[in-house]
Amino acid sequence: MSLLINAYATVTNPPMPDFPCQNLLHRNLDDAELTAHLNGFLGYILNAGDGKMNARRYALYRHIQRVKHHFSFAIDDDQFDQFNAWAKQANVIIYLPDGTVRNAEMAILQNPDGSFDPDATMPYPSEALQRKAKTEHYLNTLGLTSPASLPPVVAESEVIVRSAEEIAHRALALMITAIQAQSFLENAPLDPKVLQQRCPIGYATLSDHERAFIHSMQPTEQDLNNMSWRYEALSTLEWALNWQAQLPFANQICPVADLIDQGMKYNQQQDQSLSLKPVSELLDALDLHFRLHWIIRDCEINDKEIPASINSGVVHERHYALNWLTNFENAAWDDVDTPT
Repeated sequence: MSLLINAYATVTNPPMPDFPCQNLLHRNLDDAELTAHLNGFLGYILNAGDGKMNARRYALYRHIQRVKHHFSFAIDDDQFDQFNAWAKQANVIIYLPDGTVRNAEMAILQNPDGSFDPDATMPYPSEALQRKAKTEHYLNTLGLTSPASLPPVVAESEVIVRSAEEIAHRALALMITAIQAQSFLENAPLDPKVLQQRCPIGYATLSDHERAFIHSMQPTEQDLNNMSWRYEALSTLEWALNWQAQLPFANQICPVADLIDQGMKYNQQQDQSLSLKPVSELLDALDLHFRLHWIIRDCEINDKEIPASINSGVVHERHYALNWLTNFENAAWDDVDTPT
C-alpha cells in the first residue's frame, strides 16, 4: 500500500530523497507558486478548529515560515524507515491526505480540527537543539533561567545570513541615525545634508522610518529614545563584521566613540575587504539574546524586577539586529519583529 506525502523542509540544502518513491515533485523558493502554497498551508494551520493560538500552532507557524523546499511523493509501507531517516536530515513536517500534519515519526502535530498529540515533538535540527542546551546551561551558571519550552533559534543548516556588504551599509545607516538622535538630545540637530555629505552610503541605506526621523524638525520623545538606542544595534553589527573584537554580556552600554570611528573608517575606505563572524557565533549570540529577551519580558509582564545583570535596552537592540541579520521572517529593517 502506498502513502502520498507532502514534506516541508526547512534546511537550505536538503538531500534529495534516496529511497524508492513515486511521482516525485520538488520545488524551492525560486518557484513563485511555492510562496502562495505555503501561505495557504499557514492559513490551514492557523484556522483549524477554534483558530486560537497555542504553543504547538505557533511552532508549526514558525516551521512553515522557514520552509525552503517542498517535496511531494508516494512511498510504500516498506520504505518508511528510509523515509524517516531522510525526513530528519531535511527537517520536515509532513501533510497527509487525511488532513493531519505530522513529524517524521508520523506522530500527529495537528489534526484537521486543531487538536494535537501533546507528546508529538516538533522537528528541529540537532545543531539547533545543542545550541539551545548550551545557552541554557550558560544562563544557569549566571543564575538566570529561561523555560525549557522556548524553542531553539534557526540552525546553521537553515539560516541565510545577509551579506557582509549589506550589513556594513546597514551599520552606517544606524550610525548616522543614532548620531542625529544624539544631536537632537543635545539641542543641536544636524542638517541632514551634512549627514548625507559625510556618510553617503549610510544616508542612501536609511530605512523609511530613519529617513523621516533624520529630516524631522521635531521628532517625538519616543522616536528620540528609540533612535538613540540604535548604537547598541550598531555595536552588534560591527561585532558581526569583525569591526569590534567582542560582544560583551548585555549588562553594559557600548563604546559609542569607538563605534563611530570604525564606521567612518569603512565609510572612507569602502574598498576594504569585509568578513563576517562564523555563522555558529552569530547564532550563538542570537540564541542567547532571544532567551535573555524572554527573561526581560517575563519580568515586565509579571511585575518582577529585571535582574541587575541584564540591560533591557541592550538586549532588545541586539535581538533586533541579529534577527535582521539572520533574515527573520525576511523582514526589512523597519519591520523586524522580536517575538519571544
